[in-house]
Amino acid sequence: MPCELFRFGVEGNVVALRLDSLDQRPGGSVEQASGTIEIDCGDLAAGRGVRGVLPTFVAADDVDAWRKVLDALDMGYDVAWREDLRADEVHVRWEDDDTLIVTVRDRMGLLTDVTTVAPVSDDWFDDAYDRLERVYALFERR
Repeated sequence: MPCELFRFGVEGNVVALRLDSLDQRPGGSVEQASGTIEIDCGDLAAGRGVRGVLPTFVAADDVDAWRKVLDALDMGYDVAWREDLRADEVHVRWEDDDTLIVTVRDRMGLLTDVTTVAPVSDDWFDDAYDRLERVYALFERR
């Protein structure tokens, strides 16, 4: 069942949201998924990196909002996902034509922000939409 809603970056500089389990209602419909936002940014050996995991929940509305985020990013806009809501926020802005700046704002726990640089390409968008469709399939299972 585990799958990712999103993944930014490359080895050693990654922000990803991994869904690990589904929370179902008594009738079998999926209420939400639980998972983690995984952050691995920079060189820990040099003392300048950050690595951590934030537990989170993703509702069907969050998945719909993520689709809008992807569409806006694909059109070249800067975006925010779950801004000012009950969960960790993800802000994404374009640095140039093939680089995104990704910030995770932990509003529920340590009240910290982590920012990293993520290269992107057309393939990244193809992969991002594929991830989204896999998550939609999880929520549609009954």
